[in-house]
Amino acid sequence: MSAHKRRSGGSKARRAIRQSKAKKAVVRPGLETGNYKPLSEHDIKKIHHTALEVLENIGISDPIPEILNHT
Repeated sequence: MSAHKRRSGGSKARRAIRQSKAKKAVVRPGLETGNYKPLSEHDIKKIHHTALEVLENIGISDPIPEILNHT
C-alpha cells in the first residue's frame, strides 16, 4: 500500500487564508496625513494670483446671482 501525500490548500483554503488576515489600516492612529504636496506654496500662490488677475481683467460671463450679490 503506497502512501499518497495529499496536496494542501486549494482555492477554498487560499480564500479562507486571505479572508482571515486582518486588513492593515492605510493610516494608523497617531500618524499624520496630508504629507503629499504636488505643488509648493510658491506655486499655489502663483496660481491663485493668476486666477485673480483673470477674474479682474476678463471677468465672468453670465455670473450667478450669488456672485453679483457678493460684491
